[in-house]
Amino acid sequence: MMTNQSRGLPRNPRLTYRFQNRGFEFFFQWILGAQTHGGVELGECFYAASEIQDGSPESWCTAWAKLAQRVEKRAQTSFNNGHRISAREAYQRAYAYYRAAPAFLSPLKDSRYKELWHKAQTCFRKAAALFDPPIQAVLIPFENGHLPGYCLRPEVGAAARPTLIMVGGADTFAEDLYFYIGPAALKRGYNLLLVDLPGQGGLPFEGLVMRADSEIPMKAVVDYVLAQPAVDPERLAVYGISAGGYLVPRALTREKRIKACVACSIILDFSQIMPSNIATLEDSLRFRLIKALLPHKLQAALNLFETYMWRWGAESLAELYTIMQRFTLDPNLITCPILNLVAEQEYTYFDSGRLWAHQCLEQIANPHNQLIITPQNEGADSHAVGTNLSLMSQLVFDWLDEVLQPQAQTELTVSPAQV
Repeated sequence: MMTNQSRGLPRNPRLTYRFQNRGFEFFFQWILGAQTHGGVELGECFYAASEIQDGSPESWCTAWAKLAQRVEKRAQTSFNNGHRISAREAYQRAYAYYRAAPAFLSPLKDSRYKELWHKAQTCFRKAAALFDPPIQAVLIPFENGHLPGYCLRPEVGAAARPTLIMVGGADTFAEDLYFYIGPAALKRGYNLLLVDLPGQGGLPFEGLVMRADSEIPMKAVVDYVLAQPAVDPERLAVYGISAGGYLVPRALTREKRIKACVACSIILDFSQIMPSNIATLEDSLRFRLIKALLPHKLQAALNLFETYMWRWGAESLAELYTIMQRFTLDPNLITCPILNLVAEQEYTYFDSGRLWAHQCLEQIANPHNQLIITPQNEGADSHAVGTNLSLMSQLVFDWLDEVLQPQAQTELTVSPAQV
């Protein structure tokens, strides 16, 4: 989808697990990463992949949906027979496979997108009820509607603890974030709120699309969190990945109750993420010829673009690009400490991201800022470090533990580092 190395996802040498189609490989690696926290099993994933025709959205959807049905059936059998742990674990995997199935369908044109998403959410919530304590689904009041999310606590009734708000990207649902960081946060004694901001999850179905002023919905989220029990307001942090690398830092330019932030990785101008020719792509002769004569070559990419149009409330690619040009932030307005995680392949090959990383180090006036580049030689160079969640969690929570300590504001000295 991208036209050069300086914009968007880079064309660079990287490990390939299964697919030559870049979009398929991107999502497949993200899916596999969920094994760290019980979201998938490698054998199940690679079997589904063996049934997929590379680049075919239809075969992708069919393979994952069939696997999801088989795993869901096993979950229900275990539940009916009183095996709660087995049922919970299988429902978790069924969620991930139903969730994977519509990744390359158009939510604007294909009703299966919403149907499969609802099946995924149902499986996740069945699993959530089987945790101890249960994972609590929440609706955070916002304007004329709600922002959906999940509250996780390591235990009930304890003293106030550090709390992390977790925000995903343009391809995530709040449920996905459990498999990204949920167990890691709970093991370390953190309260965790997983939340969809406008444009994320299923909110575009309700007319809530991406908005540049993310500080407005984030204010509602922080209001909600600070009203919950066992939350230490002096140890409140937020973490944003992918598009969340814009949404969260932008919110921090106004929202000052958050004491620390992690971004993976920081985005200062969202239009730089898109291909440079996106505004004129639909009108180009080459694009129209390929679309007319070889539609299967473009279908997966077209469906992804339609997904982003849906999430940003755009009716064309040109309008999508125009809207994204409003998504900018000034790092000089951020005052809390920030850890910026950047995958090595994105740091090396995405010029804008590398410039943003060093711009933030220079312009955010907090001595505890840190830049960490996660390395390819530890399998940690994928987007949002999705292929080494253990390392990601180690880096994130070690930093948060130090920064959120009461003495950190006066004693901790953090310098830019590269792992």
